[in-house]
Amino acid sequence: MRGMLLLPLLWTITNDDALKAMLGDDGWLDVGTSEQSFGTVTSRHKPLDGLDCLEARATTSLSEEVMKEVILDIEGNLDWSSADLVVSEVLGRKNGAVDYVQVLDIPAPMSDRYWVLRGHVKTDAEGWHFIWQRIEGGDYPRVAELLTPYDDLVEIATNVGSWTLSPTDDGQTQARFRSCNDVGGNIPRWAGEKAARALLPNNITDLFDETAKRGG
Repeated sequence: MRGMLLLPLLWTITNDDALKAMLGDDGWLDVGTSEQSFGTVTSRHKPLDGLDCLEARATTSLSEEVMKEVILDIEGNLDWSSADLVVSEVLGRKNGAVDYVQVLDIPAPMSDRYWVLRGHVKTDAEGWHFIWQRIEGGDYPRVAELLTPYDDLVEIATNVGSWTLSPTDDGQTQARFRSCNDVGGNIPRWAGEKAARALLPNNITDLFDETAKRGG
């Protein structure tokens, strides 16, 4: 959609609160499983003050190092993610963090979505994590340049998430994707959450497929 018009959103839960809840292991409820070409994806959700945090996980023998490479390939998302991203650009790197902006194309009459995030890598006893959280994009003039071509853009106001890669007892790796976001705008929350749950296994499938393509 052409000609940028940014629509303001109101939200009641802070990104910090959503991040804390998303990272916590309590309160997750089973949604079900789906069979993919590589095996089973298990999905869960966590209701959070009107939001629905989502999780998908699966186990693989693919290279953990190559999976890390794929996850950190922000600009490569345009090629390997099955989401309809039309922008995925790194804005800057500082103190071990990476700031980036992405735009998701959504068919009319619904509005396209965008987000500006800060991600960082963390390692602990559980494994390797890439964790992201919404930030203000005003410090980067490049954001306005990238968003200008798009009409009726709506920012995803609550947007936190993580990838976690953990070793298993049998020498494989469990890949886990989590996210909490509020798509807002003219998409009803229930519809956004239903679509997100349906598409949730795609995050794991995209990661595994691209890892395999890169020789992992």
